[in-house]
Amino acid sequence: MPKKKGGKKVISRDFTINDCANAPKPVTKLKKSVEATAPPDLSWDQIVDEEYDFIEEINEDGTKQFVYKKKRNNSKSNDNIDDQSSVVYPEIVWYLISKFIKPEDVGRFAGINKVTYAITKRESFWRLLYKYHCKNHPNLPVKLRLENSYKTYGLRQRVIRALYHTYDVFVKRITKQQFFGVTPHHLVKHCCINVWFGKGPQQWAVFFKFKKICPLQRLMTSAPVDFIEELGKVDANPEENCQVLQVTCNSFCEIPPLMGMTLSSLSLLLAQGFRHHQLHLGFNMGYHNVSKDILPECSVILDKIVSIVVLDWWHPKYPYFDNKLPSTMTDEEAEPVLKDSFFCSK
Repeated sequence: MPKKKGGKKVISRDFTINDCANAPKPVTKLKKSVEATAPPDLSWDQIVDEEYDFIEEINEDGTKQFVYKKKRNNSKSNDNIDDQSSVVYPEIVWYLISKFIKPEDVGRFAGINKVTYAITKRESFWRLLYKYHCKNHPNLPVKLRLENSYKTYGLRQRVIRALYHTYDVFVKRITKQQFFGVTPHHLVKHCCINVWFGKGPQQWAVFFKFKKICPLQRLMTSAPVDFIEELGKVDANPEENCQVLQVTCNSFCEIPPLMGMTLSSLSLLLAQGFRHHQLHLGFNMGYHNVSKDILPECSVILDKIVSIVVLDWWHPKYPYFDNKLPSTMTDEEAEPVLKDSFFCSK
C-alpha cells in the first residue's frame, strides 16, 4: 500500500495581540515560537559573550524581560582561514605546467596566483605558444611571423593576432561574430582618435577609430615614459581598448574633423523609401558632455549603408600600421587621414 504523506505540523498555542496588533511588521501567518534558553547558573563575569545574547522579549501581558539565547553559528567551521594548512608549490612547478596551457586558458592560468601571472609576462611563454600553434602555418601572414624577429616589445600582441589566423578555436569565434553581427552601440562614450576612408570599385569604406579611455589612464598618460623600459615590455599594446568602426556606403559622405571628440549618440535608421539605412553619429567635446539631454556639437550622417562592422585589435581585418612606442607615436602619424582637399575653400 502506498505510504501516506505526512501533513504539516500545527502549532498549538494561543494567538495573542502581540502576534498581530502590536507586531512591528505585518504578520501573514503565525511563526513558530523560539524557546528561550534557560539562564545558565553562572555569574555575569563568567558568561562568555560569544555563546549567549541578551535579548529583550515582550510577554503576552505586555511586560518586558531580558532572556538568554544562544547565538546561531552560521559558518560550518570557526577555524581561521589563515590557520588552515595549504600547499605552496615552487615556481618551477608552475613553469612546467605553463608549457601545456591552451591559448584560450591563458587568462584562467594567469589568475591562479602571482607566480602564474608573472609567467604570462615572460617572453619564453609567448614564444612557446607561437611555436606550438603558429609556426610555419600556411594561413599566417608574413608580417606576423616571428622566426627571424627578436623584438620583445609587443610580443604578446603579435602572438595573439597570429593565433586568430591559425588557431581553430579563435578562427571559429571570428566566423561566429561575422555570422551573427555586432551592434556598434557600445561605442558610445568612446573617444574618436582617427578617421579615414578608402575607395573601392563601386563603394566607399569609412573608418572611425575609437578608444575607451579610463579616468586612471588619463592620469597615467601624463607621466613620463622610460624609453629603455618600454623596449622590454612583452605585454605592450598601443592598440589596447581600441576598436574600428567600418561603414561601407554606396556614396561618399563628407566627414568633418572628429579627432579628440567623444561619441555621444549612435542610431541606425531607415532612409526614405525603406531601401537603405542611415547611420547617425553625434559627437561632443569632452567625456563629461555625453548625455541624452545634451545635443551633439557635431553630427555625421552616412547614407546608403551596405554593411557595418566593428573590429577589435585582434581581428584579422583590423587596420594596423607600424607598431611604434607610445612616446614616439602621435595622432598625425596614424595615416591615412582625411582627403587633402577637404580644408581647401571651394
